[in-house]
Formats: sequence, structure tokens, C-alpha cells
Amino acid sequence: MIVSFIPGRVRLRLPELKNPVLAAELLPRIRAVPGVSAAEIKTLTGSLLIQYDPHILSTDQLIELGKDLARQAGIEGSFFSSPAG
Repeated sequence: MIVSFIPGRVRLRLPELKNPVLAAELLPRIRAVPGVSAAEIKTLTGSLLIQYDPHILSTDQLIELGKDLARQAGIEGSFFSSPAG
């Protein structure tokens, strides 16, 4: 779920990210996405911070990234869902 979003920076919180094995698998994949300048997962809180260049990575591409990451993590839907659903 998205907990904060401004163009160029998005923070997500998902209980699945508390799993250090999953976090270790996903982090290099996130960092390898063109336009992502930094990514950090805090397994204690299940928080993922992605900093990116919005001129390179569009909102639509970010949503697709969320769907891909969710699939890889075995989560239905997308990493980028709003708190309301």
C-alpha cells in the first residue's frame, strides 16, 4: 500500500516486505529498473522507499513495476495500491 507519494519518491508499506529473504530478492530488481535512483527496504517495518526520475519512469511504468514486483512476491494485485484499496 502507498503511504506517501510525490513525483520522484514513493513509500510503500507491506507486511510481506518484513521477510528478509523476499526483501533481498526484490531490492536488486527494483534498483535495476531504468529511472530508479535509489531503493531501500526496512524489513522491521515492511517499508519500501523508491526514489526515481519521473522524467524517465512514468506513473504508468511505476504501476507496472508494482504489478511485476507483486507477482514476484506472490502477492495478488500491485505493490502500488492506495490505502483505500
